[in-house]
Amino acid sequence: MAPPPVVFEAVVGLAPLKDRVPERCVFQGFSGDRFRTAVTRACTAAAVPAFSPHDLRHRRIRLLHLGGIPWARIGEHVGQRNLAVTANTYSHVLIDEAELDYAELVGG
Repeated sequence: MAPPPVVFEAVVGLAPLKDRVPERCVFQGFSGDRFRTAVTRACTAAAVPAFSPHDLRHRRIRLLHLGGIPWARIGEHVGQRNLAVTANTYSHVLIDEAELDYAELVGG
């Protein structure tokens, strides 16, 4: 799945053509710890429970499933070819469906 053009252009702008070498990271100074800290701070500021990026991935996939997206399509989305592995890995995330506003979650 390709990123939106505006995101692609922004990332390409981070690494000028003359500086593109395999050893150079695109996002200089970016680390998993910094990302987790930023997500936690954003959750705290929004007064919502703090989730790790891993938790958010699992919840998003569970929302796709609850929204009727077939496991095959979800597997494509997450780069998983084995449907059984996809279903077993992601179906354990429990969400109280009474909390969900599907139209808001999918931007509808």
